[in-house]
Amino acid sequence: MTLSHSTTSLVLTDDQGVRHENVRPVRLFPLTDPQHWISLVGDNGRELACIEDPATLSEEQRAVLNTALARRDFVPVIRRIANITRAPEGHDWHVETDRGATVFRIETDESIQSLGGGRLVIIDKLGTRYLVPQITDLDRESRRRLERYY
Repeated sequence: MTLSHSTTSLVLTDDQGVRHENVRPVRLFPLTDPQHWISLVGDNGRELACIEDPATLSEEQRAVLNTALARRDFVPVIRRIANITRAPEGHDWHVETDRGATVFRIETDESIQSLGGGRLVIIDKLGTRYLVPQITDLDRESRRRLERYY
């Protein structure tokens, strides 16, 4: 198995020499051990390979993997929940993040996951993850809105 990158995506060449374009690295559980267990997922959503310990990769391949993970690990931090409205297929969340105001849609309450210690991750319909580092740090109105869904 070798990892490389094209201009915009991660490329995996498997042990049989088959080249897989647009591969996505996904951190597996536990999320508390982010340095291990990375799944490489193809366009069809199926796992192509699993890397137990990225430290076993060559320095060059590790750098390619870390670059792809950094792109994927873009996680805006929610500072305030301005509003949550019903949408045809879920709920639209109007929030202020550390990167500015945005609106995203979640489909079910299962899109809100506890990370323990008062931390939450909210995964929108497009797969973008939003972090609430500490529920108690949100203002009272934001906590009230959140309580209806979590």
